Amino acid sequence: MRMRPLFVLTRVECALFLREPAAVFFTIAMPLALLSLNGATGNRQYIDAIIAGYLVYVLTTSGVMGLAETLADYRDKGILRRMRVSPLRPWQILGSHALMNLLISVLGAALLIAVASTFFGLSRPASIPLVLLVSAAAACCILALGFLLGSVLPTVRMTQAVAAALYFPSIFVSGVLLPREALPEFARQIGDVIPVTYAVNGIRAAWAHGVLDGTALVVLLGTAVIGTVIALRTFRWESR
Repeated sequence: MRMRPLFVLTRVECALFLREPAAVFFTIAMPLALLSLNGATGNRQYIDAIIAGYLVYVLTTSGVMGLAETLADYRDKGILRRMRVSPLRPWQILGSHALMNLLISVLGAALLIAVASTFFGLSRPASIPLVLLVSAAAACCILALGFLLGSVLPTVRMTQAVAAALYFPSIFVSGVLLPREALPEFARQIGDVIPVTYAVNGIRAAWAHGVLDGTALVVLLGTAVIGTVIALRTFRWESR
C-alpha cells in the first residue's frame, strides 16, 4: 500500500511533464534531432563516439534543469507544503519526482539507441552490464545534483539561473555535444572538474571497450552520496 501513492504520484508527474512542449522538446526531441544531423554524415565511428554524450544529455536536461526547477516551483507555489500535510510520506513525494525524471531519461535513452541502431549503424555495447551500471551511477549523480539545487536555492529564478550556469558548461565541455578529443585543452581542463564529464567517460568506456572506468564510477557515486546528504539536510518544504 505504501508504494501505491508513489506510483500514482509518479504517473501524475509524468502526465504533467508530457503536457509541457518545451520540456519534451529539449529532453527527448532535441537529442534525436542532433543525432539525425550527425548521422546524416554516414560516419558510423562518429555515431559510436557521440552516443554516450547524447545519453548523458538526456539525463542532464531532465535531472539538472527539470528536477531542480520543478522542486523550486512547487515550493514557491505552496504545493510542497500542502502535499506534506497530506497523508503522503515525504519519501513518496520526493521519490515520485526522482522516479519520473528517471523514467523520462530511460524513455529518451531508449529512443536514442533505437534510432541510432536502426538508421545510423550504432555498434552494440561491448558490455551491456557495465553500460547499465555506469548509467545507473550517472543517473544517481545527476538526480542528486538536481535535488541539491532544488533544495538549497531559495527562489525559482535563482534556481533557473544556477541550474543553467551548471548545465550549459556541462553539455559543452564534458563531451556531451562534442567528443572531448575535439575540444581545446582549456575546455578539457574545465570539464575535468564537472561530474557530467565522468558520466560520459564511464559510459563511453563501457560501451566501446567493455571496461569499467573506476575513476568515473567513484566520482559519480561520490557526487551522488554527497549531493543527496546535503540535499536531505537542507531541503525546505516552504519558501522563506
